[in-house]
Amino acid sequence: MIIAYFIWRYRGSPGKFSKWLVPKYVYSHRSNLLDVKLFFASRAFAAFGIFGALFFPTTVAYALLNLLGGDEYEPAQSGWAQAVVATLIIVASSDFCKYWAHRAHHEMKFLWPFHAVHHSADVLTPLTVQRVHPIEPLLRNFLISIVVGVVQGLCLYVFLGDINILTIGGANALYFLFNALSANFRHSHIWISYGRVIEHILISPAQHQIHHSVATKHHDKNYGSMFALWDWMFGTLYIPSEQEKLTFGVSDGAGKPIDQPYPSLTAALILPFKESWDAIEGRIGTSAGMTQTVAPNTESIQPGFSLWLDFLRASAAFTVLVGHMAHIRFTRGDYYFLRDWNVASDAVAVFFVLSGVVIAYAAGRDQTLGRYAFNRISRIYSVLVPALFLTIIFDAIGTRVDMTAYPDLYYSSLPVGEFFWRGLTITNLWTGISDWVRLGTNGPIWSLSYEVGFYLLFGSIVFLKGPLRIVIVALIALLVGIPVLAMFPAWLIGVLVWKKTPDTHSSYARIKAWFVAIGSILILVALKMTGVPETLENITIQAIKHHNHDAVLVYSDEVLWNTAIAICIAMHLHGVRVLTADLPMRNKSLTSRSIRWIAGGSFSLYLVHYPTLHLLDAVLPEDLLGYDLWLLGLTLAICFGFAALFERPLKQYRAILRNAWNRISDASKSQLKVAQRSPQSAENR
Repeated sequence: MIIAYFIWRYRGSPGKFSKWLVPKYVYSHRSNLLDVKLFFASRAFAAFGIFGALFFPTTVAYALLNLLGGDEYEPAQSGWAQAVVATLIIVASSDFCKYWAHRAHHEMKFLWPFHAVHHSADVLTPLTVQRVHPIEPLLRNFLISIVVGVVQGLCLYVFLGDINILTIGGANALYFLFNALSANFRHSHIWISYGRVIEHILISPAQHQIHHSVATKHHDKNYGSMFALWDWMFGTLYIPSEQEKLTFGVSDGAGKPIDQPYPSLTAALILPFKESWDAIEGRIGTSAGMTQTVAPNTESIQPGFSLWLDFLRASAAFTVLVGHMAHIRFTRGDYYFLRDWNVASDAVAVFFVLSGVVIAYAAGRDQTLGRYAFNRISRIYSVLVPALFLTIIFDAIGTRVDMTAYPDLYYSSLPVGEFFWRGLTITNLWTGISDWVRLGTNGPIWSLSYEVGFYLLFGSIVFLKGPLRIVIVALIALLVGIPVLAMFPAWLIGVLVWKKTPDTHSSYARIKAWFVAIGSILILVALKMTGVPETLENITIQAIKHHNHDAVLVYSDEVLWNTAIAICIAMHLHGVRVLTADLPMRNKSLTSRSIRWIAGGSFSLYLVHYPTLHLLDAVLPEDLLGYDLWLLGLTLAICFGFAALFERPLKQYRAILRNAWNRISDASKSQLKVAQRSPQSAENR
């Protein structure tokens, strides 16, 4: 406002200052109302810590420093000159990333819809800077974190030792000065040009306003955030010779403005996902080298084999429950032999094999990447989202009733933002992103982090092709980290069970199947009883003796034993598949219906039981008659009640999602047709 006042005086004090500064036609415009809504929406997302979670240049910098310098590295003393250099380097590298992230959002069709929300502003005010879709800063922050982190790490190693930058009020001095002098004029009606010489170096407010213009000569110009050097270097610089009359908003590509494509907050947040997916599908449809359709399954899962898979799934979920109940803090150590046998961890290895079998079958059923992604996402999130809310509610109640029921080793009190960010992205065990975290008391979610990593790796291998497959698989491998990759072969063993077509016709095959199905389980029990798991873990420890194997592998610290379990279970399943190939099934029998009913709630049982056990441990009186039965019964009741609400109605939820998606698609198409047919209103001009 102070700078604006001097500009107003310099230009001859046209009219009343308040009306010149805050003109009614700008601030009463309906476009400004959406700016206000998106401002508060962005504050809400920021409260969850989502934006900050993907901004980690310091983590990258010190990881690189540790890699280059090692344990013997001694940092040099940094002075004023080094601080100036560091400030310039960090600002320049960050701005360089912003230039390319901004340009990518314009020139890559699947990213443009998210950035179009910002460009759809029909008028510009300082609040328009917050008119952004939440996805855009996530992508920008991720890119900046990688590049700037590497630059910072090199600065630390080469000549600084410790980064001290010039600051004003705790902020980077260059950013502070640039933002204070001109940032709020970039999105405004006030034209400020720096002149032809300076506008080759710094982006002026006028140049950024030109970037928002719908005129074809202004398209794809002035991407820079602070420096115009990048636009000058890469041929996207536009310098006005005089003040130009501009129309803001989005156009039809030929310079003709179209009506507001995001008239509401809901449209601004949801429509870009639909438009981005349409762009991806369009690209996939016209490209010969990006994706491929998987051949359909030559056979379906036979009823007998399907029932046995459900039996194992239900048994594994119940085993995890009783394995966790055996903790001393829950049942006084009366059943601690289950902890000594490590049955809960072994059951998760069984889960991974079953998952590999089912997902391999599902890929052949889905055939396309889109259906594969939709089915995996809807399956996971229909249970995960309510499970996260239940966890945070149960933990909040239990910790207020009896904090002693929540020992540090089994409970991590996270900020709400980090809890939901790591939970909703299912990255709490992705060590390629950051250190692993426990989500409150919901330790079992660790295996879901693994599962999602497996789904992404397998889906990329199966549905992508060419260089894109190599790049995406490598990127996912870097993100998920060593623990997930260590268990991926065990999961793939389950895939091989489905891919290997069994011989089900000869009598010899059936005899062999009996030996394989039973013998594999006997071998597994014998290995367990003779101390093989401990031996294999010692081999792992020796193999990486220069590192803490628990810190490196986390829940994959028994990777060799888990792989042995996977092999034995895979052999067992192969034998059962042969034996049940032509087995007549009574699907309506009490046994069949009971197994399928329990299996139908096993995902909920797995994700909900641990926070439930902790809550009940806090609220149930210890002298309650039949305490252990109450603990088990109430846990099962809560878990299966949860399943009735969120897991079993999966088909209905998928139908709702498809209908909503179709309605959004139809609405966006009709809205675009109307906008293309109707002339622009005087208000929007």
